[in-house]
Amino acid sequence: MRDADLTRAVARQYDLFQVSLEAVRKERPFLNYGFTITGRESYEDRQQQLCLEVFRAADIQPHHVIVDVGFGTGEQDLLLARTCRFRRLIGFNIARRQVAYAAGKVAAEGLDDRISLYLGEGEAMPGVGPATVDRVLAIECAFYFDRPRFYRRAAEVLRPGGLLVLADIALADRLAFLTRRADFRRVGMRSANRAAWKPYFHTRSVRPINTHTRPGAQLTVRTILRTLASAPFDASQRREWLKMAASSQVVALGLATSLLHYDLIVLQKP
Repeated sequence: MRDADLTRAVARQYDLFQVSLEAVRKERPFLNYGFTITGRESYEDRQQQLCLEVFRAADIQPHHVIVDVGFGTGEQDLLLARTCRFRRLIGFNIARRQVAYAAGKVAAEGLDDRISLYLGEGEAMPGVGPATVDRVLAIECAFYFDRPRFYRRAAEVLRPGGLLVLADIALADRLAFLTRRADFRRVGMRSANRAAWKPYFHTRSVRPINTHTRPGAQLTVRTILRTLASAPFDASQRREWLKMAASSQVVALGLATSLLHYDLIVLQKP
């Protein structure tokens, strides 16, 4: 599958997934595996906590201009507005229906003077000028990107000293053979991903969070299967949810065996 075809396939998947989320009226529709602390948190509280961990690592200040790539339903940007002061946030997402849904929620909250959400690739960030941004956030989405293009573009839009903060999944180096497959090529190996960002960024920190994210990946599988039992989905929606359950189970097993790595990464533009 060519890169452009892969991007379109991911966009179609998430548009269809968005239709499903709207049908079940999920109150806090985050799209991540969450960050578990005690194991007694609700699924949504774990998902919210992962976003908060990213925000804390980003050290967001009131004067900052932020770009959020792969913002999903926009729930993470609304959370950011509730918990941090910032000057402006610009978001990009490739799923047209998600963009419309998220923009509607932002407008309903009266935040459209500070938050602008657009259809566009994270590798392109169309319309963002060089050295105009203080923080770029990528929460559980960079494995869909052409990573070298993304790192290069993130470095271009960031001001000197700006941060790129990722909650990111990568393959263990011993699974290098899998990167020959199109569906794993963008996920990449941990060492290869580091090599791809090194020309553009200093590595401030790489925090392994497998033990915090694996419980949420397993809980995602159970949540999807429980939802499927009662939700009014058509056949195409059911297929996408089952595919999501299968991929989440693979992630849970990969994190448990260290064949996958989930890291909270902070990179700084020189």
